Amino acid sequence: MPVSRDPVSLPWFHKLHVSIFSLLLIITGIVFFLAPKQKISADEKRKLTPFPSFTYSKLFNSQYTDSIDLFYSDNFICRNQLISLASQWKKMRGFHTSEIKYYTAAPEKQSKTNANENSGGQQQPLNLAADLPSDMPYESIKSIIIANKRAVQMFGGLKSAAENYAGLINLYKQTFKDTMKLYCMAAPVGSDLFLPAKINKLKEREFIEYFYNKIGNNATCVLAYDEIRKHKDEYVQFNTDHHWTGLGAYYAYVAFCKAAGFSPVPLEKMTRKVIPNFLGTLYYQTRAEELKENIDSVVYHKIPYETQVSYFKTGYTNGYKGSLYAEMASGGNSYGVFLGSDYPLMRVISPNKNGRKILVFKDSYGNAFSPYLASHYQEVFIVDYRHFNANICELVRTYGITDIIFAHNVYVYNSGYTISREKELLNGFKQNNIKK
Repeated sequence: MPVSRDPVSLPWFHKLHVSIFSLLLIITGIVFFLAPKQKISADEKRKLTPFPSFTYSKLFNSQYTDSIDLFYSDNFICRNQLISLASQWKKMRGFHTSEIKYYTAAPEKQSKTNANENSGGQQQPLNLAADLPSDMPYESIKSIIIANKRAVQMFGGLKSAAENYAGLINLYKQTFKDTMKLYCMAAPVGSDLFLPAKINKLKEREFIEYFYNKIGNNATCVLAYDEIRKHKDEYVQFNTDHHWTGLGAYYAYVAFCKAAGFSPVPLEKMTRKVIPNFLGTLYYQTRAEELKENIDSVVYHKIPYETQVSYFKTGYTNGYKGSLYAEMASGGNSYGVFLGSDYPLMRVISPNKNGRKILVFKDSYGNAFSPYLASHYQEVFIVDYRHFNANICELVRTYGITDIIFAHNVYVYNSGYTISREKELLNGFKQNNIKK
């Protein structure tokens, strides 16, 4: 007959285990609530989930409890260290027969309240001065290849997307007629330059050539891809981040000068500066330890001109003082040295009094490219298509803008969202509304 054991008379070591475990839970809970909470993860380039406000509707549809779950997950003690440890453990598992590794990004769990924030729709610009990351990934990263201790995004473009964007440029051409000089520059993201041919097969070049052919005479096409490819053995693309480097952007600027008839400012006439120890978005997407062995530096070259810079939170009046270079940038924010943030609009006034004024439609790649243009234009207007909400035609008319350049990376040219936003910015103006 089995003998029942009184739980009160448990052996002393069982009681000790229970006491220690309970004490650890209590201490962990106290430390969690007392420890300061971060609002931003510089490592992951995103806002962390705040503690949710209570409403009965959130409670009854489970949104409140889901948000609490995300809050605890994002603010867990030693979270970054545990993620790094898990990455190292994962690396040791299984067999490794190749130096080429393929990563697919798992979808992030989101609460209903912040789902739109990361969905590729409109985002609020992040201000580096407020200790926020200077750039969010321009698109959800779905696949990353790591080869030779370098992380590269796998590019895949659609001919239909190229045709649709070429149609958008045609719309701008019809709107402004002959009053505006249009340029288009497709920036490579590194797939062709750094991935083995058996994986990539020059997909970027194929897309860009098809895209430029569809544009035809509606805009002057800037051969940034060709110029950068000539310098592929130089430091033109980060090892751990999805952006080009300041040097890669410089060679794109050289290509633009060739298209526009300018003489580029030589690098030796610029002031070279370096921000060391930069780990970028592709590292934090993969947590691949070998990337730490190929850590980046953010090198930037300051143009030899004094400029007046303003940024605008809304519209194109009532600006705030800004700078071409946010030199306080460091760590995961280091790419933010270029312009400081993805502001909706920036206006740069240079000493050049030649009457030429250019508007740059850009994603975050354009941050490193745009400062060079102040060497040749009296004014440079830098528009982030994701955030700007005023009317482009009114902006052009108000300031007498003479040139427009569409300066995007090849992923962005494949985005239907980009096309719809830049079409909206014309606001339905008809051709005969634009006059010099």
